[in-house]
Amino acid sequence: MTTVTAVPTRDQVPVEETWDLTALYASEADWEADVARARAARDDLVARRGTLGASVEALRGALDAEAALNRIIERLYVYAMLRRDENTADADALARFDRVAALATEIGEATAFVTPEILAIPPDTLARYSADPALAVYRHNLEDIARSRPHVRSAEVEAVLAAAGEIARAPGGAFTALDNADLKYGTIRDEAGAEVELTKGRAQKILQGRDRDLRREAAGKLAAAYDAHRTTLASLYGSAVRRDVFYARQHGYPSARDAALFGNNIPTAVYDALIDAVREATPAVGRYLDLRRRVLGVDELHAYDLNVPLAELATGDIPYREAVTMTLEGLTPLGDRYVADLRRGLNSRWVDVHETVNKRSGGYNIGPYDAHPYILLNWNGTMREVYTLAHEAGHAMHGFYSNAAQPYPTASYTIFVAEVASTVNEMLLTWRLLDRARSDAERFAVLAQFLDDVRGTVLRQTMFAEFERWTHAQIEAGAALTADNLSAQWQDLYAAYFPAVARDAITAIEWARIPHFYRGFYVYQYATGLAAAIALARGIREEGQPAIDRYLQFLASGGSDYPIELLRRAGVDMTTPEPVRAALEEFARRTDEATALFEAGAVAPHAAG
Repeated sequence: MTTVTAVPTRDQVPVEETWDLTALYASEADWEADVARARAARDDLVARRGTLGASVEALRGALDAEAALNRIIERLYVYAMLRRDENTADADALARFDRVAALATEIGEATAFVTPEILAIPPDTLARYSADPALAVYRHNLEDIARSRPHVRSAEVEAVLAAAGEIARAPGGAFTALDNADLKYGTIRDEAGAEVELTKGRAQKILQGRDRDLRREAAGKLAAAYDAHRTTLASLYGSAVRRDVFYARQHGYPSARDAALFGNNIPTAVYDALIDAVREATPAVGRYLDLRRRVLGVDELHAYDLNVPLAELATGDIPYREAVTMTLEGLTPLGDRYVADLRRGLNSRWVDVHETVNKRSGGYNIGPYDAHPYILLNWNGTMREVYTLAHEAGHAMHGFYSNAAQPYPTASYTIFVAEVASTVNEMLLTWRLLDRARSDAERFAVLAQFLDDVRGTVLRQTMFAEFERWTHAQIEAGAALTADNLSAQWQDLYAAYFPAVARDAITAIEWARIPHFYRGFYVYQYATGLAAAIALARGIREEGQPAIDRYLQFLASGGSDYPIELLRRAGVDMTTPEPVRAALEEFARRTDEATALFEAGAVAPHAAG
C-alpha cells in the first residue's frame, strides 16, 4: 500500500522556517491603526491641492506628504498580501487584503491631482524648483515628470482617459476569465494510467515528462481548446492592441511601442537590437535544437518536445539548509559582504520555506521599504528549487541594498532591471555547479538547464517581442488582426526562431495562449534582463573586485536614475546589441560543450516513445 504524505499545516513546520511578519506589524491592532493613519495622511495631502506651485517649500511639503502616504499603503499592502498567501482559504486574511486594495484605489483617486498639478507649474519655474537643494531627494522624479509634459493632455481629457480605464481592461479581463475558468481541455490518462481532467497545471507536468505520446496528446488537447475559440481570442487580442494604440495616440506618442518604453526611458533601438541579435544567432540555435533532438531520440522535434529536461540536474531530496549552503557558496564571487548579509537574512526568517495547507504556490520576493525582504518558497527538495532560492535571494538583496542606500522616493527599481540581480545569482550558481561537477553526466545536466533557460527566456521571449511589434504595427497601419493572419505570422516567427521544430496545428494557435500579450511590450524585458545579467556575471567572474564594486553600487542605486544609465554604470550598455550577442555566444559555447559531452556518452538518449 502506498503511503500518502499529507501537506503540513503551518503549525507543523519549524517556526524558524516561516517568515517573521512582526517587522511589519506586531499585531492586528497595529495594522488597523495604520489604516487610520493612511486616511489621515490622505487628507493631509488632499488639503494641499492647489498649492504645489506656490513655492519650493510648498512643493516639498506635498511631495513629503505623498511619500509618507505611499509608505503606509505599501506596508499595509505587503502585510495583507503575505498573510493572505500563508493561507488562501483564510476568510479574515482575504477580507484584509480586499480592504487594503480598495483603500489603495480610493487613495489613488483622491490624490491623482499631484502629477497634473506639478505639470501645471511653468517649465522654467519647475526647472528652478527641481534644482533647489531642498528638493534634491525628488529631483530625478521631478525631471521624469517634466519629461512627460509633451504627452500629458488637459486635466479634463486626462480625467476622461483615466475613467475609461475600466473599459480598457475588458479584453484582458475577458481573456483571463476564458483562459482560467471557461476553457476545458477534456480528460487524459496520466503516467499511472488513471483518467484525470486535463488542466494547465497537469499539462505542464506532462509536457516535462518522458512519455512522448502523452506529451503529444496533452499538447493537442490544449491546442484544440484554444483553436475552438480562435475567432473570439483573435478579437480579444485585437481589442487589446487597439487599446494600446488608442492611448498612445491620445498622448501623442509615435507608436504604441514608443508609449510603452517611454516610462523607463528605453530607446526603441534597445528593442530592435534585441531582436536583431537573437536572429543573428540562428546557427547556434540550430545546434542546440539538434542536440535536443538527438538526446530525446526523435527524428523531428515538435513543440511538445521543447520543455522536457534533457537530464535531471539532481536526484534525491535536498534539505533546505543544505540548499542555503549551496546558494551561499555559489555566490562567493560577489564578495564577503554580500554573502554575509544574505546569510544573516536567510537566518533571520526572511523566508517562508515549506508548502503548507492552502499556501500560495510558486515563489516570489517582496521587499517593503520599512522592513526586511520576504521570500515565499514551496520547498520540494529539487535542484530547480535551489535555483528558485538563489533567484529570489537576488531580488531580496537588490531591494535590501537599495532600501538601505536610497531615500524612499528613489528606492524602487523598474522591471527592466528587476530580473538582473536574480539572474546574476543563477549564473554564478550555475558556474559554481559546473566547477564542482563530479561527473560528465552532472556537468551535462547543469549545462542543459542553462541552455533551456536561455531558450525559454532569451529566444522565446524575443520571439514574443517581435510578434508584438508586428501586431501593433498592423493596427497602426489600419490593418486587421484575424485568427488566420495571427497564426500565419506566428508560424513564420517559429520558423525563424526555432527552425528545426515542426510547425503544425499545435504551434499555429500558440499565440492565443499567452496572457502577457494583454500587457503590451512587457516580455522583452525578460530577455534583456537575462542578457545583462550574463554580462555582469561574466565581469564579476573575470574582472573581480572592480566589477563587484560596480555591481553592488548598481544594487544600491534603486530607481535613482533610468535603468539604461544604471546598467551602463555597472558595465553593460544595453543600447547596443553587444550584451545580447555576448549572452548568445555563451549559449553557443555551452551548446557545443554539451554536445561534446553527449557524443562522449555522458548521457544516454531518451526512449523515443
